Amino acid sequence: MDATLISNRYRLETEIGRGGMGAVFRAQDLMLDRPVAVKVFERSDAVMDRSDRFLREAQAAARLNHPNIVTVFDAGVADGVPFIVMELVEGRNLYESKPSDLIEILAISRQICSALEHAHQHGIIHRDLKPENVLITPSGTAKLMDFGLARSVTSRLSKEGVVVGTVLYMAPELILGQSFDGRADLYALGVMIYELAAGRLPFEADDPLAVISQHLYAPVVPPATYNPRLPPALDNLVVRLLEKNPADRPPSARQVEIILLEIESAGELLSIEAGSVHSLLSRIARGRLVGRTAEIGILRQHWESTMQGSGHLVLISGEPGVGKTRLADELIAYVRLQGGIVLKGGCYEYEAATPYLPLVEALRSWVHDQATEELQQALGDAAAEITRLVPEIETRLGPQPPNPSLPQEQERLRLFDNLANLFQKLASEKGLLLFIDDLHWGDHGTLALLHYLLRRLRGERVMILSAYREVELDRSHPLAAALVEWNRERLVTRIQLGRLSFEECGNMLAGMFG
Repeated sequence: MDATLISNRYRLETEIGRGGMGAVFRAQDLMLDRPVAVKVFERSDAVMDRSDRFLREAQAAARLNHPNIVTVFDAGVADGVPFIVMELVEGRNLYESKPSDLIEILAISRQICSALEHAHQHGIIHRDLKPENVLITPSGTAKLMDFGLARSVTSRLSKEGVVVGTVLYMAPELILGQSFDGRADLYALGVMIYELAAGRLPFEADDPLAVISQHLYAPVVPPATYNPRLPPALDNLVVRLLEKNPADRPPSARQVEIILLEIESAGELLSIEAGSVHSLLSRIARGRLVGRTAEIGILRQHWESTMQGSGHLVLISGEPGVGKTRLADELIAYVRLQGGIVLKGGCYEYEAATPYLPLVEALRSWVHDQATEELQQALGDAAAEITRLVPEIETRLGPQPPNPSLPQEQERLRLFDNLANLFQKLASEKGLLLFIDDLHWGDHGTLALLHYLLRRLRGERVMILSAYREVELDRSHPLAAALVEWNRERLVTRIQLGRLSFEECGNMLAGMFG
């Protein structure tokens, strides 16, 4: 086997990581002309004996399609050595790039929960969840890797020589060789949150056997003992995650994600670290919402009306920086807590000529998050038409036979109708919230599509929420003309955000800095 060419397709370039079972290389997929990461296992008896299992589990992991999971593209054996081809993710792992404050810890933990829930729903348990297996991209996205594959037999050592390897995150039932389910991953998540929030691990010792004994028998010291400023709700959650008996832990990653979101929404946040500009900006951007109680109430009322079959468009208007998107985030969190589906897209100043861009962005994220069977069922006969907007669908479902050609206007109406049918189907049980940010930069096609959806879905469980800047509009602006028409047809409610009062600004600062 050529040392730099795997399976006559993947050219290895540089080593980017190494563990006890092999190395990971940045590589080039010569067939598809794209960069990838290739994990090449060591040529050892232990690996050779389990190569079939590696390949079976790689095939299972390849079925996972989620924005917080590193995608597995291919797997095989070359010259007797197993290899796995994965999405190349730029970033550092969570062990190397620890969050700077509680806001980041909660955000990363929620993303991990979302990934775990997706995997568990597909019958895949990670079994080796630890900071080294969580990659953090420069934009702050968490991506889990090595689902069902990484069962390292080695440990990392701290500078002090304390063993801090895989055993430190291992659930008691895995240690004992008992039957296990997704709650074993939740135990490991509890250890990780404990480590990030308290600044130390719940169980550590010089001897791995001593650590194992603590996992099995030692009571956990609440993390607030080491960090008294932790919110009590987070302290309690971590203790629950670290219960010895799986039955005493939260039942699912989804429930943990909901609890984390409630903690984040409650605003019980740690003080920022001195000199941390990133932490300061994060706190300002995501702190507890102040002075918008009435507006939050209006948004929630509209969602409740939507769930009764009175879909509507709600527009949030105001000056730049007044908090339009932050207010929308409150409703998005509320809808998700109730199990509703949320699609999010945005318009961009320098891409205003791209037709239907916010819908493309929203659907692309949704497609990426669906299992193949679920995606096929949801799209149904609309798959070919919606593939025109989201070509990635074909990478999941295979080539879609094109619909017969029609005159341009009829083709546009066919696309609109298929999108409306899809949204109607998605909304039928738990409701659908479609959020479009910065609508003042929207193109003519997006505005026409919104008008069509508002008419078609008026009696459905679909709420469309959008934010825009009034200062960007003049009489010639396409959104200005659309607003006149939507108002005439009584399709829209507008929430105008003014500036916070002096007292409200003081309350906001007090909430951010204590």
